[in-house]
Amino acid sequence: MAQEVLPQLLEQRVIRYQPPLKREDLEALIEKHKPGWGKRADERRAEFVEAQKFAENSSIWSEVKPVYMALQYNKCIYCERVLGAELTGKSEHDVEHFRPKGRVLKWPYPSRKPRVSYDYDTGPGSATGYYWLAYDIENFACSCKGCNSDRKRDYFPILRTRGGATMTITELNSSESPLLLFPFGANGDDPDAFITFTGVLAQVHPTARKDDRNRAQVTIDFFSLNDREELLADRARVIREIFKTIRLSQDPDPAMRASAERDIKIMTSDASPQAACARAYLALAKAEPQKAWEIYVDIDRYLTPRAR
Repeated sequence: MAQEVLPQLLEQRVIRYQPPLKREDLEALIEKHKPGWGKRADERRAEFVEAQKFAENSSIWSEVKPVYMALQYNKCIYCERVLGAELTGKSEHDVEHFRPKGRVLKWPYPSRKPRVSYDYDTGPGSATGYYWLAYDIENFACSCKGCNSDRKRDYFPILRTRGGATMTITELNSSESPLLLFPFGANGDDPDAFITFTGVLAQVHPTARKDDRNRAQVTIDFFSLNDREELLADRARVIREIFKTIRLSQDPDPAMRASAERDIKIMTSDASPQAACARAYLALAKAEPQKAWEIYVDIDRYLTPRAR
């Protein structure tokens, strides 16, 4: 399925930091991939609503995992790591419930390292979580295990009052003001408006409003976007490559320039790894070439194997 729809998706630019995918279009993709899945999901939701809790012996959301993998270009929805494709990479992708289905724990938890604290409350826990959203297709995404299993788990920080049972995602977003960004679907966020990068480090976007700045900082802290070696190395490699390609785009040979400009467009498109970091570095290279050069020198040193 992913191989069939991905060329179309690359044209449609469907993740939320692109024109958003409408719910009916997502339903159609899921129905095409797994006929009858939506009806089965609705039946399960009705059971959860009646019981007022999430409870089942086996789940069916993994059946539609390839749809989300393709929509996200096989990248983690939160950290932009490129994972495996449908043929061999399903085990690398977790089907992530943005709002936890079974319970919600208080965040940040006391044993978290490094410790973080804020001058505002991040919302109470919940014994039952968002059970009615366990099979809501707009509450799904694919994430890496580092983001989902290690960090997201049963946490869902918010700024306001936690919503009540059977509220829609739109209603919940309005009443709760989630502190985590969710760049997927019609209800999603554009992370470029919240987070930018200086070199390999994620930072709150300087033009973001106060509440948006809070959301950006919590997202950076929550997913340890500046503390994970694999993410820093990924971004470093992307920056090194885009720096060299920028230089090629200034070559006197028109064919070389055209090839480099095409490659820059690819590296800064959402289909590429660490695209947000690539876009931020490209903007920096245009505005402050000396600073971009200094960052490149540091990154090249970081990536160059040391002699033993």
